[in-house]
Amino acid sequence: MSKMAWECRRETELVMNAREGNFEAFDALVARYRPGAVLMARQIVNSREQAEDAVQESFFSAYKALPQLADPGLFAHWLGAIVRHRSRRLASGDRRGNLPLDDLILAHVPSISFEVESRARSDAVRCAVAGLPDEIRTVVHLYYLDDWKVATIAEFLGQPVTTVKWRLHTGRMQLRKVLSLEMEESNGSGK
Repeated sequence: MSKMAWECRRETELVMNAREGNFEAFDALVARYRPGAVLMARQIVNSREQAEDAVQESFFSAYKALPQLADPGLFAHWLGAIVRHRSRRLASGDRRGNLPLDDLILAHVPSISFEVESRARSDAVRCAVAGLPDEIRTVVHLYYLDDWKVATIAEFLGQPVTTVKWRLHTGRMQLRKVLSLEMEESNGSGK
């Protein structure tokens, strides 16, 4: 069995277990998709705080609606749609339908309420990635900084694989240009 097939099977098992009330399985899904969900929400709302709120509400909504998900293999795409919908509602100022905090879930799924700390990365690379256009920045961040596979990014964003590959290529070219200019400037200023 290929690694990709094994990962898809593992995710399907996690979704099915979470559907049956297994909090650890849902926590594993949250840990996997939270960074991408925050990036997606951040493109729609005005602040990091609003993005975090939208993502938290999205995971609550997803958990409660999980029994209604007919095909566990579509979890990433389904979750992406929930995040986009919640983020748009939050951005428009529509706060109706906020889900109340579910203490039971928070007690068993700490990654929903606490931000996962990212690995330390150089300031130059982070600034360069932050300067990319939104749709390219999201793909580059998910691929290079969060170690997502191209197929997973495509499914999560609801985009064709070829679009994701093109955005990765464009992002690499732009990052190469920006980072090489910064290196030249730092080498030139040291003389």
